[in-house]
Amino acid sequence: MAERIRRISESTDLESFSSYLNERQSGRVGLERSSLERSSLEQRAAELGAAAGKIALIVRQTRERVGKLAHQPVKDRINDHISSITESTRIRAERLRRVAADRAQEFTRAARDRTAELGRQAREKGEQIAREVKAGVLHARRRAVQTVHDYPVHTAAAAGVAGFLLGAGLRIRRAKRAS
Repeated sequence: MAERIRRISESTDLESFSSYLNERQSGRVGLERSSLERSSLEQRAAELGAAAGKIALIVRQTRERVGKLAHQPVKDRINDHISSITESTRIRAERLRRVAADRAQEFTRAARDRTAELGRQAREKGEQIAREVKAGVLHARRRAVQTVHDYPVHTAAAAGVAGFLLGAGLRIRRAKRAS
């Protein structure tokens, strides 16, 4: 890594810096998520970081060149140019920050809306299921009353047999627990 940093500081043109960045990113494909998996907010942040790095390199290189110049008027013009580049970079960084903040707000709003919609759908589905269960219980109750009305002797005999079997089962269980 130290060797790569030295190569950047020794280089004097932006193209070599761009090729360095491309080399570095292609070497890291296995280590970091691919650009397809990044959110737009992360991509904007990466762009902002890359822009800030490029500006830092340009400013450093320009200052080195300015330091080598002997004529003061040329230095003043270059310093003015550096100031204008710095200001335009600051403005662009601020714009990118605002865009990222706006996107984050949009994502948050969309998530809230989707959550509210899913909650409403779940509530409606729960109410529908409750109505269906209530209707099913009411139908079963009506059928039981109808069966008792149509077959009173059979119903009484079935209740007696069920009671006898339940009592016998409880008695056997109690006897097994006691021993």
